Amino acid sequence: MKNDKAHFVAFIGVMFALIFVLFLLEGTLLAGVGMTACILSLPISIALSIYDDWKKSFIGGTLLGVCSCIFCLIFASAFIFYANPLICILPRFFIGITAYWSYRGLSALFKKVKNKYVREMLPAAIAGVAGSLTNTVLYLLAVNIWTGNGAGAFTQILTVAVSIYFPIELVACFILVPIYVSVLRKIIVKKPLLEEKTDI
Repeated sequence: MKNDKAHFVAFIGVMFALIFVLFLLEGTLLAGVGMTACILSLPISIALSIYDDWKKSFIGGTLLGVCSCIFCLIFASAFIFYANPLICILPRFFIGITAYWSYRGLSALFKKVKNKYVREMLPAAIAGVAGSLTNTVLYLLAVNIWTGNGAGAFTQILTVAVSIYFPIELVACFILVPIYVSVLRKIIVKKPLLEEKTDI
């Protein structure tokens, strides 16, 4: 039991480092614009949230939020406002939760379909889209709440996010989340999702 916990903690540490490096890379390339597109880090966070059971569904989004907070502190001059945990961490706590239940519901719906893509890959792809939607909507909502009278700045941010970053993130999550889930399942041998018992 202790070895399992130690292995899990080590695994989360590795995933945190990976997400942070990817977020740092994305953020550094786009730091001059004033915001980042999570093209690689967000799909990994979503995949980390849905590859196992519901008890771990919050982990991926929370790790992404913590990485975002640290990144904002590193680049304080451009992003210090977004280092607020209520903006960068709390909204992302829910990414994996919505993605996981979307994935579980679609997996149950398609479990008897013979086509392997529809049965296994499509639920993960749609869950990736659900996670991306959750990230964008809740993050921008949090920014809007905490900017107070900065409605003009928020409108500008929203326009850029929806017209440029959001579509790119959606496509990236749709394509990459199924791939990442497959890789995670090979790294950590688990029973198929629908064979696991849910003790809610």
